[in-house]
Order: sequence, then C-alpha cells, then structure tokens
Amino acid sequence: MSAPRTARERVREEMTAEILAVARRHLAREGAAALSLRSIARELEMAPSALYRYFDGRDSLLSALILSAYESLAAEAERAATEAGAVAGAARPEAERWSAVPRALRAWALAHPHEWALVFGTPVPGYAAPQATVEPYARVAAAMVAPLLDAAAAGRLRTGDPQADVPAQLRAAVAPVADALLPGLPVAAVLRAVEAWTTVVGLISLEVFGHWRNTILDPGLFFEAALRDLAEAVGLP
Repeated sequence: MSAPRTARERVREEMTAEILAVARRHLAREGAAALSLRSIARELEMAPSALYRYFDGRDSLLSALILSAYESLAAEAERAATEAGAVAGAARPEAERWSAVPRALRAWALAHPHEWALVFGTPVPGYAAPQATVEPYARVAAAMVAPLLDAAAAGRLRTGDPQADVPAQLRAAVAPVADALLPGLPVAAVLRAVEAWTTVVGLISLEVFGHWRNTILDPGLFFEAALRDLAEAVGLP
C-alpha cells in the first residue's frame, strides 16, 4: 500500500495538471514548435522562473504532453480491445474484434487532433521524444494485434506459406515487432500486421490533417471499408 500524498505533493500534482492543460490550449493554437514556457507562465500569471520548478524547459514540457497523449491513447485502445472481447467472447469473429481498436484510435484522434499531431505528426525541430514513449506506444500496438494472436492460437489465422521467402534484411527489420508483439508467427504474417498498422495510422492522419478534403467525401465509410480489407489481408477469419 502506497503512502498517502503530502499536501505539498498534492499541490504540485494539481499545478502540473493546470500547466499541462494550458500547454494543450497553446498547442492547439500555435503548434508544438511554437510552444513557449514564457507564454504559458503569462497565462497562468506566474513568473517564468516559477514554471521551471515543474518543467526544466520546453523539451521537458513537450515530453510530458507527448507522454500524456500516448497514455490516453493507450488506455483508449485497451478499453476498446477489452470491450470487444467481452461483448462477444470467443463467438465473435476475430476480424470484428480487430476493428474495434482502429475505430477507437480514429475516434480519439478526431477528438484530440492536436495531440494526435503531437505523436504522429511532423517532428518538432531539435526535439527528440523520450524513451518512455515506447511503453505506451507498444500498448496501443499490443491491443491491436491481440485478435491475431488469439486467432493463431486457435488455428484460425491464415498465415500463408510459412516457408515464404522473405529477405534476411527485411526479417531483421521487423524482428523487434515479431519478438515483442507477435512471437511465433511467420515473418510474412508479421509484415502484413505491420502494414495494417501503418495503413490505419496513415488513414487516420490523412483525415485528421485535412488531406481528404474534396477527395474522400465520407472518410468514416472509407475507413470501415479499409478495415474490412485489412482484416482479410492479415488473415483474420
């Protein structure tokens, strides 16, 4: 059992949350590259030096925003995966379960476009995201591939020819995904899963960033059609 928080700790947590809330508003108005601790301090009616007690610079604040976005996205992906599995259980085709997470990612992105841009948009010049983002990012991917693992365990995943010739360099390129998320699957099946992931992220990004304008008139309908094709492509029944 953890020790109760002190009054000082509670005040710090509340102030940190307020700073992040203001930073998100600035992010929406000005973009990540223009994020400024000085302007955030001004809105909070704080001295810029006081803000440095919570974040030691712009990069520290950006990292906190990115981690918060990833954590929120991961929680939403896991919620969707859990609900999809619980509603229909084993009787529900894995292809239908698989679609639940991409739908949740799209809904989250449309509700939080600036945070989606922060994690999947153009990198901020001179900034490198912290290693801590790997864990929540992996949680999103794990939620998405869970139906593939279930289908494989039940012998229902169409993996194609397990002896398919995949160049050694390409095998090595996807080895981290294979080892961490899809152990035991043929490398060709891993490749298709990675292609599905990149397609989902790409489709959502095209919509969130406004690139479908006057091109795809119903992005939601197009997204659903793509999910059906992707479920077939990854070998889900």
